[in-house]
Formats: sequence, C-alpha cells, structure tokens
Amino acid sequence: MSKPVLGFNPASAIGYIGQTVFVELVWEGDPEPIWRLKHIVGVVLPVQGVNEVGYFLTLPVIGSADFPDEIYFDSIHTIRAIRDRHIPIRVLGRLPLPQLTQGQATQGERRHA
Repeated sequence: MSKPVLGFNPASAIGYIGQTVFVELVWEGDPEPIWRLKHIVGVVLPVQGVNEVGYFLTLPVIGSADFPDEIYFDSIHTIRAIRDRHIPIRVLGRLPLPQLTQGQATQGERRHA
C-alpha cells in the first residue's frame, strides 16, 4: 500500500470542522486500509517543535463516545465530505469485500466462515 499523499493546510483542515466524512486510513506496514464514517469536531494543526503532525478530532457517526478520537493527517489516504446520505452506500458498494470463506463449497457441501 502506498504512503498517504494528502497534505492539509490550515484552511483546508479547518474547512472539515462540522462535516461528516468518509475516510480511508492507511498505516505503514499494514497492507489493508480501513474505512470509517466520522463527524469532525475539531482540528489540531501541526506546530514545529510541539506537534509535528496535525490531526482531526472525531466522533463516531454510529454510537457514541465520551471523548473525541484522533485521526492523524499522515494516516489519511482518502477523505470525502458526505453531503448526500446515500454516498456511503454507493461507495461501500464499489469496495472489494474480503472473502469470508476459505475455498469453494462443492455440491451438497456447506462451508461457514
């Protein structure tokens, strides 16, 4: 998996505050990206010598959390603001799904994950 290439400047990062986003996260050494649907409630911008990598403060769309999570800018491969409630369904429909079974079942045989 390639290293994330998105760069956020203060104006673009701050523009996501209050948005619901669909985000693809990738970490070095981890071959599989993960997708999350999050509300962005804040942003911490990088400050040289203090915080080298900025991050978003996020809350889950489904469920609840007592405190926001961090999504660091350098782990974001793709980010899309959700303005249409059907977008996540269309995007998820195009993602490759992992195989749930090992091998193919022959006639009369069932295999369960």
